[in-house]
Parts: sequence; C-alpha cells; structure tokens
Amino acid sequence: FTGYQVDNHGQYYTYLGVRAPITSGESNLQPFVQVMGAGFRYKFHDNGTTRDADVQFVTPSLGLKYTWKTWNFIGFAGPQYRWKQQDQQTGGRTDETDLGLYTQAEAFYWHEEGTFHAIVSYTNLDNFVWSRARATRLVHKSEQGCCSVYLGGDLAGMGNNQFYAVQAGPLVQVPINVFYLTLKGGYQYSETFRSGAYGGVELYFPF
Repeated sequence: FTGYQVDNHGQYYTYLGVRAPITSGESNLQPFVQVMGAGFRYKFHDNGTTRDADVQFVTPSLGLKYTWKTWNFIGFAGPQYRWKQQDQQTGGRTDETDLGLYTQAEAFYWHEEGTFHAIVSYTNLDNFVWSRARATRLVHKSEQGCCSVYLGGDLAGMGNNQFYAVQAGPLVQVPINVFYLTLKGGYQYSETFRSGAYGGVELYFPF
C-alpha cells in the first residue's frame, strides 16, 4: 500500500508499506508482519513565528487480523525509528534521531455494495495521534476486471501538543484487477493555518 497527500500550504504526508500473512490457511485469526516507511511535513506557530518540521520514519511491526463475517479487526505494534528536522526559533535547524513505539488498530467492513474502514494510530515519539474513518458505496458495477466505481467520504484528525489538523472530503475508489486506486480531497482545518484544502492519491493490494 502507498499514498501521498498534500495541502495548499505545502504540508504533506506520504507512505509506503507491505503487510503479509505469516501463516496460510482459512483461520479467522491470522498473524502478519508489516513494514512501513513514511514522511511528512507540518508547520506550527511558536511565539509569533511559523516553524517547519520534517519527519521520516520506518516501522517494522507484528500484528493479528481477526475475521468475523464481513468484518476484519486488526491490531499491530512495533518499534519506530524516526529522523526529524525542525526549524529553531533562533535560526538554523535541529537534526534528531529517535527510537520509539508505534501502535495501530483498525476495523474494516467489506461488502460488494460498500465498505467502512476506521483507523487509529499512536506513537510515543511526540505523542502523535492519527485517526481516520472512511465509508464508500458502489455506484457503478462492472463485470470486467475494470472498472467498478465506489464513491464515499473521509473524516480524519491528527496532531500532538505542537500541531493538530482535522479534514473531511469526498473520495472515489476504483478496483482495477488486483489493486484499488483511491483519489481524495476536501477541506482541512489546522491550528497553524485555520482553513485550507488537501488532495491525495492511494493505492493498495488487498489480501
């Protein structure tokens, strides 16, 4: 899975990850491994000045997926290695490397007519929380490998004691053979810039 999102103030979030089952079979309880790398930039106000922060991290994780009817419940955790650069108030930039803990929980409902997906994650590095709820509905069905169309919406929130943002907007999702392509955009409100807009694209391969 991979994705990229940017807003009209140059703040962005991008990620690339792989999640794979450890065991094969039809068990309702399935362990898996995941490795994800990501980077993001955010801006925050500090004593009348606007400062930039750039963050990159890598997170290997172990997790469990539980399947119940058309629901999947997922939880995983692992160490997070992070590199962070941040503007200093007196000029110049800090350069930090840290090791922390990352945890994430998900609930995913899938039906041919629509989906629901909720995620919440937390890292003790800067106590950063990210969460999202997403729902889609099938509006065009194709009997070929492409291209059925799902329409839906996103509601997300993220932040810590330096920065927060909430965003909401529509999305369109198209299954193409073995992967899903998602285009999204909408309204964003952040502590730093107040009102703004964002847009993004996502790609994932389900298993």
